[in-house]
Amino acid sequence: MSSSVTIRALFVLTLFFLVANARAQSQIEEIDSLPISLSADQFQSLQQLSPVANHDAVQPRARRRLPRPVLPLTPEEISYRDAVQKLGIHRNRFIHCELPNGKVRTGVITEIRDDGFMLKDGIFISQWVPYTDLKAAPRPVLAVGTRIGQGFKWAGVGLGVALLIPLFPLLFIVGDGC
Repeated sequence: MSSSVTIRALFVLTLFFLVANARAQSQIEEIDSLPISLSADQFQSLQQLSPVANHDAVQPRARRRLPRPVLPLTPEEISYRDAVQKLGIHRNRFIHCELPNGKVRTGVITEIRDDGFMLKDGIFISQWVPYTDLKAAPRPVLAVGTRIGQGFKWAGVGLGVALLIPLFPLLFIVGDGC
């Protein structure tokens, strides 16, 4: 059994090197060299096409970002902010956020500001939630299913990386043009 796998692997590698070698030996078409200097007619027509930039002109100043005005929060939104700040103390605590459009987000608070907070609701996905978009105060939940689901996603990422590691030498060979 192991000898047939070894023979197959050697056959595939030999085939790969033969194809790479044949591709490397194919002739490359050369491009005619481009003229470096312009004739007087070409230079004059080029000047007529594009206006000459004034180098002495004042460069435009960099655009300034004006600070966003902070909208005053209602007493209800202030209570949401206080609840988020209390829940944000624990870094790994999952919370439920009810939004006015009927969606419920479950995730971990990663950042808290005066106008909203960042909710990480996937292994890579984060969403900014302003206090004005909340329908009710966030509440803590166990979120066992979410934890298990994210664990499976991380396991898939790890397995994918482990499967790609043996392909790295092949990528260097192909990328090198051999």
